[in-house]
Amino acid sequence: MRIIKDADERKNEILDVAQHLFHEKGYVQTTVEDIMRECNIAKGTLYYHFKSKEEILSAVINRQIDLQEEAMKTIAADKETTAVEKLVQVIQLLAYKGRVTDGFCEHENAELQQKSFTRTLFRFAPAMTAIVEEGIQSGEFSTPYPRESVELLFCASQLHDPCVFQWLEEEYNRKIKAFFWMLEVTLGISPEAKKRLYALAHLDEGDA
Repeated sequence: MRIIKDADERKNEILDVAQHLFHEKGYVQTTVEDIMRECNIAKGTLYYHFKSKEEILSAVINRQIDLQEEAMKTIAADKETTAVEKLVQVIQLLAYKGRVTDGFCEHENAELQQKSFTRTLFRFAPAMTAIVEEGIQSGEFSTPYPRESVELLFCASQLHDPCVFQWLEEEYNRKIKAFFWMLEVTLGISPEAKKRLYALAHLDEGDA
């Protein structure tokens, strides 16, 4: 017997199940019927909320971006941490962001992947810019282009996206070192803040 649920509750249940299946089976291998079966719902119920599997994937990604944007805002608003500490937390959040499903890495989703990247950039940029501006006020950073620096660094962080690039371990490690060097130069990080940055990131300053 199917259970009647509130529309928002049902919609989130579909997204939870779909995200799990996309991760476990891959987007292409997961069918609409798989999602319906796991949710114990009829086709009409699923299509009441979503017109297609592609729309479900888009909603899964949008929901994840919403959660991460809130996390970004929380980091930026924290009065107890320095700007460089917030910067490291942001880097960790971006590293975690990655891609929320295995299927998102598949070539047929390239357009959606691009839209997600653009959407994430514009959603994250205000909070990231606020952190940089705070660092400028505290003397930790020195750049005349806080917003532009954030956008450039966000784009550079995509070099670590396994959906786009399949680096060898040595290549990946060099990209990480280059990213922190770029971070240091682009934001004009002070010598003292630089020491804290590398310590928090568990890197040696000589790596950059």
